Amino acid sequence: MRERPDSGAARLRRDERGVSVTVGYVLTLAIGAILLSGVVIGVGGVVDSQTDRTVQSDLAVLGQTAAANVESADRLARAAETDRPDGVGAANATVSVAVDLPTRVAGVPYRIAVDDDAVTLRTERPEATLEIPHAARADVTP
Repeated sequence: MRERPDSGAARLRRDERGVSVTVGYVLTLAIGAILLSGVVIGVGGVVDSQTDRTVQSDLAVLGQTAAANVESADRLARAAETDRPDGVGAANATVSVAVDLPTRVAGVPYRIAVDDDAVTLRTERPEATLEIPHAARADVTP
C-alpha cells in the first residue's frame, strides 16, 4: 500500500494546531496578569491618598479639640485669678485638664505637643504635621 503525500510523519511535522492553542492560552494568561497588576497598582494609589486625607482631617479634629481644652483651662485659670481677694496668690492659679483622645488616627499613631502658642500634631507614616494655634494667655505646660 502506498502512502498518500499528506499522511504520516510529514503531515505531523507540518501540523501547528496544537501550538496555536498553547500559545493562545499563555497569551490570555499574560494579558490577564497584566490587567490585574494594573488594577492593583491603581487601587493602591487611591488607598494611599485616601489614607493621607483621612489622617489630615482626623488630626485637624483632634487638634481643635485639644486647643479648645487648652483655651477652657486658660479661662478657668484667669477666672480663679480674678476671684481671689486682694490679688493674694493670683499669680499661682493652676488648672489641670485631662483630655481623652484616641491613640491612633486612621490606624496611624501620632504625637501631640502643646506650647504657649499652638497645639502641634505629628504622624510619621504618612508624614504629616498640623499646628492649631490657640488663644490661651496664661503659661501652658504639657
